[in-house]
Amino acid sequence: MRIGELASRAGVHVQTVRFYERKRLLRKPPRSASGYRIYDERDLEVVQTIRRAQRFGFTLQEIRRMLRLYAVPDEKTGKTPYERGSSACLDEILAMAVSKLEALDEKIGSLVSVRDELAGVIRQVRSRRQPAGPRASAGRATAAKA
Repeated sequence: MRIGELASRAGVHVQTVRFYERKRLLRKPPRSASGYRIYDERDLEVVQTIRRAQRFGFTLQEIRRMLRLYAVPDEKTGKTPYERGSSACLDEILAMAVSKLEALDEKIGSLVSVRDELAGVIRQVRSRRQPAGPRASAGRATAAKA
């Protein structure tokens, strides 16, 4: 598939695919005789993996490391460490995921604390407001006549 199809199927812009290539997150694809980049299903899976990892909050450096373990095949065997069932590879991917989950939990806790504090401020402000009663309305009407 060409770059436009890859981008469309992955839900990204063509420039995003080129960016991933420049950052060496995605392999440099072979080119057709006319110079078009040619991608395969594995490339689509890599782009989708990158997007998912970004959504989870992983940095490009962390994603690059994960991809080396998960998606970049060894030149000799043609298999990734993940496909070979390397326990060290699986342990490292798992450790990265657990660490990111812990960071997300911490961030959620912090955001809940800030939310609760803001809700408290809103309650205080609302409790100090004078409800608009008949006197307040009469005062506005008198001021409007003057």
